[in-house]
Amino acid sequence: MQFPEPSMEGPISVETALANRRSVREFADEPLTPDSLGQILWATYGVSEEGPWNRRTVPSPAAMYPMELYVVAGDVEGLEAGVYRYDALGHSLEEVEDGDLREEVAEVCIEQDWMAKAPAILVITAAFDRISQKFGERGVAYTFFEAGHMAQNCYLQAEALGLGVTEVGAFKEEHLMDLLELPPEHNPMLVLPVGWKSFE
Repeated sequence: MQFPEPSMEGPISVETALANRRSVREFADEPLTPDSLGQILWATYGVSEEGPWNRRTVPSPAAMYPMELYVVAGDVEGLEAGVYRYDALGHSLEEVEDGDLREEVAEVCIEQDWMAKAPAILVITAAFDRISQKFGERGVAYTFFEAGHMAQNCYLQAEALGLGVTEVGAFKEEHLMDLLELPPEHNPMLVLPVGWKSFE
């Protein structure tokens, strides 16, 4: 899926998004649109300035950007259910695996059944080898910082769009890697179910 260009103007201020940010575990039965999913992905780890460094929306030591962002899609308009990798440079999705795996992801995340009701689940991974070549063991710590920046961006953009999200750090790492067919060097860091807020 090729996303439209991300919007650079939002309906609320950064201060309002910060004040209203909450973890949301109840989602409306409504699909995500390509615009909303693309905007969330861009805010989380997209390219904000093209050029020699291809700067992203988060800071990264030496602009190495060792993270990857995956989408477990189940109910997104115009997108078949499956696992996708976000291509930040192309602002698009690359299919990794087909089929709706939201329930399986919820099971791997220590049986958090509510996650399966989110139309999409984001998975942040880190390729430790990319950054440890330059920074050694300290580079691994840097990936945790970067994952946190990504998650906060996701929260703030979700709030601006009227979406809900929750950061999930409890999961069986090896099982999640197998389920999503992640490369062996990609270590899952955080899981983020995303969907429209339920007001019931």
